[in-house]
Amino acid sequence: MAKFYISAFADEASEDILLQIEALKRNGLRFIEPRNANGNITKKTDEEIEEIAKTLRDAGITVSSLGSPIGKANIDDPFEEHLEKFRRAISACHILGTKKMRIFSFFVPQDRLEECREEVLRRMRILLDEAEKEGITLCHENESKIYGQNPPEVKDLLTSLPGLRGVFDAANYVMNDQDPIEGIEATLPSIEYMHVKDASYEVKAMTPAGLGDGQYREVIKRVDEACDGVMFLTVEPHLHTFQAFKNIDARDTLKTVMTFENSDVAFDAAVTHLKNILTELGFKEDENKLWTR
Repeated sequence: MAKFYISAFADEASEDILLQIEALKRNGLRFIEPRNANGNITKKTDEEIEEIAKTLRDAGITVSSLGSPIGKANIDDPFEEHLEKFRRAISACHILGTKKMRIFSFFVPQDRLEECREEVLRRMRILLDEAEKEGITLCHENESKIYGQNPPEVKDLLTSLPGLRGVFDAANYVMNDQDPIEGIEATLPSIEYMHVKDASYEVKAMTPAGLGDGQYREVIKRVDEACDGVMFLTVEPHLHTFQAFKNIDARDTLKTVMTFENSDVAFDAAVTHLKNILTELGFKEDENKLWTR
């Protein structure tokens, strides 16, 4: 049986790290997956990251994983420049006190998947080798337009690359007309943690968890049956346009089913809907914020 901690991309509440902490505490969370704090964290100096790390520690907030942009690059772009960005992200992990980094497997034209597969694997092996030397676990998310967009590609990556772990994201599957259940089954043998955002097949827009087609109740049941130990559920609302969205992916426009007054209200709603699902499934939160059955 699995046990869950809830973490979050708190930059969806605010770019300001102090307001991110406020949003986490308002929702009873003690973990964060940092991504942006007045700019992408991986682009900051060591001194700036150290200040962020100290601010989080002083507030009692622990980093569950670094939400890096590594692998969000075109497969035809030179790799060396991206490798330097990766090394900066490794340094950020060390400073922030986490051994996990979320990554992607490069933007690939979807009509060239087979052609580009070997280059994707080559680059990923280099990243994995460097990460292993640094004691960092790389966790691959099924993002849109990358090689690992669909369940078969996710399964290929996780079976072909020993040491690579999986991050399951149901909304990304829904937005690409893929089956989240097929996605979780492809990920389960190597799953490290989950992102929690939901979406609608019909209107191709984001919803709170449980209100879309991401099948999070069934997904969490399957994770609970297959996994023994603690897993993070990282809330990634995508329910209100936030400044950092432009830093995540300029290729897309954020579309939502529901309207929220501001980013704080949207963030709170996303956390509440996940907690409601866990409660419906018989999980209870203890004094350490661990959800167990």
